[in-house]
Amino acid sequence: MEERSANYRVMIVDDEAILRTGMLHLCNWSEYGIEIVAQASNGLEALQYIEDVHPHVVITDIVMPIMDGVEFAKIMGMEHPEIKIVVLSSYSEFNYVREVFKYGVTDYLLKPKVSAAELISLIQSLCSGMDLSEQNQPSVKNDPALLLGQWLGSSHIEEDKHNDALLQELGRRFDSELFVMAKASTSLLLLRTTYTQSQLEQILLDLAAKHLHGLSYALVFLKNECLLLVNYESDRSVEILSALKRFADSASEALSYMSFVLSNPFQDLRQMKSEHIRLTPYLGKLLYFTGQALVAEDDITVQSEKAEFNQEHFTAALRSFSIDEASAQLETLFSENTDSMAYDEYSLKRLCQNLIYTAMSTLEQMKQPVAELGSSKLKLFKRIDLAYDIEELRGIILQFLQNLKEILPAPEQQQSPILQQIYAYVHKNYANEISLSEMADSLHLNYSYLSSYFKQRTGENLTSYINRVRTDKAKELLMDHKLSVSEISRLTGFSDHNYFSKVFKKITGMTPVEYRNKIPS
Repeated sequence: MEERSANYRVMIVDDEAILRTGMLHLCNWSEYGIEIVAQASNGLEALQYIEDVHPHVVITDIVMPIMDGVEFAKIMGMEHPEIKIVVLSSYSEFNYVREVFKYGVTDYLLKPKVSAAELISLIQSLCSGMDLSEQNQPSVKNDPALLLGQWLGSSHIEEDKHNDALLQELGRRFDSELFVMAKASTSLLLLRTTYTQSQLEQILLDLAAKHLHGLSYALVFLKNECLLLVNYESDRSVEILSALKRFADSASEALSYMSFVLSNPFQDLRQMKSEHIRLTPYLGKLLYFTGQALVAEDDITVQSEKAEFNQEHFTAALRSFSIDEASAQLETLFSENTDSMAYDEYSLKRLCQNLIYTAMSTLEQMKQPVAELGSSKLKLFKRIDLAYDIEELRGIILQFLQNLKEILPAPEQQQSPILQQIYAYVHKNYANEISLSEMADSLHLNYSYLSSYFKQRTGENLTSYINRVRTDKAKELLMDHKLSVSEISRLTGFSDHNYFSKVFKKITGMTPVEYRNKIPS
């Protein structure tokens, strides 16, 4: 369909931002000669926009805070009877809706079933008899935040004439030298608090009005995100940064679970969409900045090489009930990642959940009494999902390990299963050449970890232990005078006779021959 300039101006009034955003992007309105010129979260806010945007049609909810749809329709009927009012509400409110029809409401649509085709047809029908000759006059004042929201939510900018018109209008509003953008996620905040989207928006709008007064800015609310764009001259850079920090600090204090990433300055408004997209990965690194409400993008490491966490070491510590060691490994993980920012928020949380799953599975297989902790595993996963920063995440998983420590045997009360496996392997293979790497593979352990694990728990090097087992076997065989010392060397895994004698003397204080000579005949 050939695109036309917009003829019919429409305002949306609803306290649910998700619904407003959904309607905004329900279709390409400009294809049908329709322009969404304003949004409002309640009737009072909508009345403040009327004189600026001059809508032909207002689509409004009924149940809203501050000023509901009934009062709004009553005022509109008296002050702006030429504007068509359409009620958009739910089945349960129909008796309530009846009251608004006496104030000139034109039609009623059901929220669950409203479609783009239905709305387009209704708007075109309502506006069909209007005199639209003044529609294209440049005096219409659109809300910059609404224009930005329309532009950011659209696609194929270069091919869309309507978006070019939006940018031209925005260019008239934002004509200073530089732009800077602060971006935040709102999803965790809405999950962890009782704030509605409308309440969240109002708080941020009020804070922006307080701390950014006198500046050229727009606060845009998208799905699960908010963007703050500020336009300024370069000689005001210090002032702008100070104002943004006051705004972000106030938002963090008021809302608790909110922090912003601050872009570097850019000169072209057309860059905003690419900046918006580019900054998205930075949001996933904000958890490393505990207590900071505004973080400059240059302070964030987006790409860094991961020092992979060795889950085999972690599992080995659990099998030996060495919970302190497992905790130390996780402390190292959090410490290293706080410095490197190697994991983003999603990846780090998934790793923590996977470690908890691994811990529970390992201990359940060992018949340990962890059923009670296992039953609350989903709640624990939820807490991890809702963790706001690295310190909260660290506290959750270390507390989990502390809970394990309280129900598991102390390490000294039960010999490590890994040590048992090492002992069994050596006693079974002492007569053959023992490769530590093959032993590690057989026990499903890392080679270097195998040696350090054994030394840590026994105070003895693994190679020394193997030689001690072989020497003990050699002492038994030396009692059989039919066997030569060379044969005994071979039977106990010493391929070199001289090395056998050297090891034997180091452990017993005498050579194999001297030891045999002391044995009674």
